[in-house]
Amino acid sequence: MSNIDLAPGSRVRTGHCLCGSISYRFDAEPETVVLCHCAHCQRNSGGAFSVNVLVARDSLEIKGTPKSYQTVGVENGNLRDRLFCTDCGTPIFTILHERPDLMIVKAGTLDDPSGLKPAAEVWWRRAQDWVEPNPNRARFDGDAK
Repeated sequence: MSNIDLAPGSRVRTGHCLCGSISYRFDAEPETVVLCHCAHCQRNSGGAFSVNVLVARDSLEIKGTPKSYQTVGVENGNLRDRLFCTDCGTPIFTILHERPDLMIVKAGTLDDPSGLKPAAEVWWRRAQDWVEPNPNRARFDGDAK
């Protein structure tokens, strides 16, 4: 999808939804990459966890208009705006109301996710029993502290 010619060492990353109606780019190093095992992320991703790339919200440029669906954490009460494509249903972004300066980009929507390494896992107590812990990642039973 991306027609941007990135220079070697560039911080620019691009991505899009499955059908291409929503595309984005950001020019910033991710603050971190986190695997989330909460029930909402499992349901939203259709998988055992969501791979979340946290980037500065002001570094993100979005083309197209994603739809937003708001959820409230059952255990922590935190509001989340989950943004997705109305044409193909791809989950693309999440906004954390307690961190409005950040945007979560769903790693599976990146054109090139190489070089991203999860640093932590949150909501580990909700992880599927077949998911093996990685000793090189911080694990939190709930939200990261």
